[in-house]
Amino acid sequence: MGKVKSAIITALVVAAVVILSLFAVISCPLNEVERYNSFVSSIHMGSDLTGDGYALFYPEGVISEADYNLLVAGDDKEKDNYEKHNSVYVEKDKPEDFKSSVESDAAIISARFGEKGYSKYSVSVVDDFVIRVSVPTNFTYAALKGYDDSSRESELTNISNTFNYLTLSGELDLRNGNDDTATSIIPLKYHGFSTFFKDANYYAMGGNHFVRINLTDDGYTNLNSIIGNLSDGTGYFFVGDTCIGLQLTYGESITGKTLNFQVGETYAKDYSIVLNSVVTGNALTNNYNNSGADTEVIALTPAFGESSVIWLFVLLLLVFVGAVVFSVVRYRKLGLVNALMALIYSAAMITALLLTEIQFTVAGAFFLVLGLALLVFSNFRVFEAVRKETLTGRTIQASVKTGYKKSLTTILDLHIVILVVSAMLALICTGELAACGLILFMATIASYILHWFTRFMWFVISSPVKDKFKFCGYKREYDDED
Repeated sequence: MGKVKSAIITALVVAAVVILSLFAVISCPLNEVERYNSFVSSIHMGSDLTGDGYALFYPEGVISEADYNLLVAGDDKEKDNYEKHNSVYVEKDKPEDFKSSVESDAAIISARFGEKGYSKYSVSVVDDFVIRVSVPTNFTYAALKGYDDSSRESELTNISNTFNYLTLSGELDLRNGNDDTATSIIPLKYHGFSTFFKDANYYAMGGNHFVRINLTDDGYTNLNSIIGNLSDGTGYFFVGDTCIGLQLTYGESITGKTLNFQVGETYAKDYSIVLNSVVTGNALTNNYNNSGADTEVIALTPAFGESSVIWLFVLLLLVFVGAVVFSVVRYRKLGLVNALMALIYSAAMITALLLTEIQFTVAGAFFLVLGLALLVFSNFRVFEAVRKETLTGRTIQASVKTGYKKSLTTILDLHIVILVVSAMLALICTGELAACGLILFMATIASYILHWFTRFMWFVISSPVKDKFKFCGYKREYDDED
């Protein structure tokens, strides 16, 4: 390859990587109002980096001490119906199994939140009768630091909506309106609307999000009969006394045993979870204060402190710089080729995290470093194999070809093993471990692709160099006959 062609390819690759890296890590104000937030500052993070958001759910008949004090201050006679229990007040006429019913509801709510795919969440019973739900705020760094207020409010609103719907109690119903005056249109002879359905699930296609409800054979027949015999109008889905955003049009026949409703992503996930819970026999027993209404979400400080994101970024930067410095010291200009691959890897993984919206945690950072280590190890393994070949007197071209050939099996096997393990983590596990598995899966693919791209850039950058041994930091041994 000629000098000009080599210089052009090198310049294009370096320019593309530098531009991508700048977009990935540099944030800056665009004007007095708007601000550009980098890829890094736009990645959603877990509770260990941006904190939790939590809410308390009081079952009907249980109130907080603050609410009880309001009754006392207003001289409301209703205060006499309550007695203190730990730090809450409970109605005196509650049945003996009330505590166990709350615990049972907490288990159902926990199962519902488990389907959301949070990196970490908790559902617990406090003071024997109050359910506490905690999830990651899912803030980006920009939202955490107030550089993107709309994003912060949006995330808190999403959490509030999820809390509202995943704590809905009661059975499934179809009513003739979407307000408190609506009445059921399901005849009593059918013994409950939920018996019409097998299950419900969420799916996405082409950027659209759907709730998919699968009907039983009887449900298909009965539901067609019900909506076909009604006058023009709309049937609204209710869970308990709360209307959710799914509707059926009267007079229209159902052509298949699957109902599909297109709604927003967050709503589609929440609706499918609560519907599936209800139709599979896991309806909540008690009504809770915030169910179906706006829930106040209280944001907590990150587990590792408010500066944990900065410290993690500094640590990752030190790891990256360490890998680059070692490469250059060990392999001279060839080390710069490896450094370029490390930079491409970092920019590519940052972009992947942004696009896939994986919730990034400290554990996820470890798997990112593991992917970088895999790339560096693969390159170093080949570099050393090539060094050994040069010590036998081979030319650089022959040494590179032989070195890559001898290292292929080891490097390929290593990547395949890690790829299989990461895929199993992503598919079998849930929460943070599943997210880490997906990160490692993407990192392994990036490592293998960049391992071969290293060879290409090695060839491109070193082509105009006369002394290719010096370029790589190698030394060729000559026979006496030479």
